[in-house]
Amino acid sequence: MLGERLSALVSFESLKLAAGAVIFSPYIPILFMGEEYGEDSPFLYFVSHSDIPLIEAVRQGRKREFSEFKWQGEPPDPQSAETFLKSKINWEKRFEGNHKVLLNFYKELITLRKTTPALSYPDKTRLAVDGLEEKKIVFMRRWKDSSHVFIIFNFNNSDVKIIPPIPEGRWSKVVDSSEQRWNGSGSLLSYELVPGNEITMRGRSFVIYCKGV
Repeated sequence: MLGERLSALVSFESLKLAAGAVIFSPYIPILFMGEEYGEDSPFLYFVSHSDIPLIEAVRQGRKREFSEFKWQGEPPDPQSAETFLKSKINWEKRFEGNHKVLLNFYKELITLRKTTPALSYPDKTRLAVDGLEEKKIVFMRRWKDSSHVFIIFNFNNSDVKIIPPIPEGRWSKVVDSSEQRWNGSGSLLSYELVPGNEITMRGRSFVIYCKGV
């Protein structure tokens, strides 16, 4: 209701998890301005009209909309300069703390998508998705010619032990969102993923393995 961005609603680990789900899906990814570094300023509804009756109509319309959601208090004035200024992104944040880490993380994911045929080719017929609903785990496999990737998403808040349904072959870890270099709690996964072996996924994390790397 108050224009909260995802970064203001979920944890840092969840932001990285969402990044992986968006970038590695077989679609053209769309990022909202500032999403790539976790901008946390709200994006409020604002206008700059000169017609007084129109301004008042917009204000009343917003009040009715908020009232339908049982909102208490006055909604932000869409004509106010303050509402606009609160919505401006703080571009300099991309050089600081987790914002900088997240930006570099996005850069790595986008580079991997561009340079890996299985990821850069948005063909949903070369896609297999499975999951463990009770554990909130999603498995995604994508391929094109000799390029194969296997991705595990853990949407559980806790660490989860699983045996991934990975095909035979040599699978090497490429990106692990729980690694300390991404300000994660530390990966529990080995560099190579062996079919049939049990692994432990960190809560709110994802990992991508490539075949033959």
